[in-house]
Amino acid sequence: MLKDIQELAAMALKDVESFYQRISSRMERRYLADASEMEKERERLEARNREIDDMFLNLYTDKAKGILSEQRFVKLAAAMEREQEENQKQLKELTLSLRRSNEQESDVRTFIWEIRQYAAVRELDEGILNRLISRILVGEVKKVDGEKFQEIKIIYNFVGEIPAVTE
Repeated sequence: MLKDIQELAAMALKDVESFYQRISSRMERRYLADASEMEKERERLEARNREIDDMFLNLYTDKAKGILSEQRFVKLAAAMEREQEENQKQLKELTLSLRRSNEQESDVRTFIWEIRQYAAVRELDEGILNRLISRILVGEVKKVDGEKFQEIKIIYNFVGEIPAVTE
């Protein structure tokens, strides 16, 4: 664990932006977060809902003038309401995803700030572990080519598991 923390801290000190990209790109895959595309879709759905509101008002006016039959009005109004309800569901999902994406960016920045403080650490103590690590998952002992092997996964606060450093 100490070696892992030292390597991550060194990477964070060496090139903050590259380290940020490495962590956030992994998290983006996890959350499928593409904020600019989600924002465009949110704007499109909101515009469509406003458009449907205007269309509904025009339908009501046409019905009131007798241009549109009651039966046709009911069918068209129901179709527009279904579309708006579906748009509202999608808007809620997008809002949640956008919020997650913003929280993710903040979490990555917080983790980088935290890990950089421990670049020169030579010994782990309870305080360091509590600040940086959420949990440690220890796998079963396995024998590989006659040698014992045990998988250990470190789950960091703010960012989760970070795959092994390969440079």
